[in-house]
Amino acid sequence: MADTDVMGIGDLKQRFGQIKENMQTRTSRAMVVSAGGVLKRKAKAIAQANGSVRTGAMVKNIAIKREPQAPAGTTQYNLGVRNGGELTKKQKSGAKLAVGKSGRIVKQYQDDPYYWKWVEKGHKIVPAKGGQSLRARRKAATAMVPARPFIGPALVQGRDEAIEAMGARLQKELDKASGP
Repeated sequence: MADTDVMGIGDLKQRFGQIKENMQTRTSRAMVVSAGGVLKRKAKAIAQANGSVRTGAMVKNIAIKREPQAPAGTTQYNLGVRNGGELTKKQKSGAKLAVGKSGRIVKQYQDDPYYWKWVEKGHKIVPAKGGQSLRARRKAATAMVPARPFIGPALVQGRDEAIEAMGARLQKELDKASGP
């Protein structure tokens, strides 16, 4: 026992364990990001085919984001559309102040696709009628705008391609780790 303490083998073994764990985390993240990139490209193509290119804000903001609260031992990324506070610094720099419907001053961001969920899932048409509250108008609304989903179909259509991308990334990482 004294020999391992003097030589530092115990410490070295612990370091190797940490390196292996760090490599697993890094590799798993790289694999999921490569699959997410495939799904992101597929979602952008579907959104453009659905006609969602009037301003291009929604298509530009389709992104993948790492989930910081993922369960232990897993790597999780979300595919969605950046909007509001999630926009990039460049997009936030173009913000302007405006008076909202409630009379408060609010920030309005340039190219903010706040409406993306309405496109993905569809929504009710709520006409503006004088004298009625918003709650009453929503209750009376019967007409629906049909959904033009792009994220759901991208996940279904790109599943096999994403799995292949993950396998290719894993092989690349293994080759890099075992290389000269």
